[in-house]
Amino acid sequence: MSDTQDAPSDLFLDRLVDAILALAPESGWTRATFDKAAGKAGLTAGQALLAAPNGVADVLGAFGKRAARAAGAAVSGSEGKVREKVRAGVKGWLAVLGAHKTAVKRAAATPANLLTGPKGLWAAADAIWAALGDKSTDYNWYTKRMTLVAVLGSTLTAWLGTDDEAQVDAFLDRRIENVMQFEKFKVQARNAFANFPDPLDILGQRRS
Repeated sequence: MSDTQDAPSDLFLDRLVDAILALAPESGWTRATFDKAAGKAGLTAGQALLAAPNGVADVLGAFGKRAARAAGAAVSGSEGKVREKVRAGVKGWLAVLGAHKTAVKRAAATPANLLTGPKGLWAAADAIWAALGDKSTDYNWYTKRMTLVAVLGSTLTAWLGTDDEAQVDAFLDRRIENVMQFEKFKVQARNAFANFPDPLDILGQRRS
């Protein structure tokens, strides 16, 4: 839920998200569904336009941000090693999506999701790493999120294809192990390169 300090447009959008999630399983993520959701949410046409000037795309984006916030909160409320916290974050993210699985399936085939879908994955990955206390500012900031986006995307695909939670959990654990191995490799590579002699020193071209 939104807090009391949110702008009216944010409150309207939050209500639109709830309304369209209830309608999308039957009618999909269409303009007609958007208009019907606005009425269901008690919004005028002007209020709906203020909340979501891009229509369904804005609602999908808001839903993605909601799931991302849940991912970050799940990490913050978890204990254990990094892998356990990442797992908690992804599970928290899936829990929000899982409450509306049919609507999520319909969204996956929606043209508006071509842009909002990847943004949602990135938002979730960023929220998880931020909750983990990631302080990187160089290329590591991007690589950490890119690798986690791959985990989220592949796990989402597996999750959409089955209702077997144990199967999804096993898949997720394998993907997280891949991330941990990649991060370990980056550290090893960085340490190895740090010990390499400077090529300019070898060539005698470095000036004092």
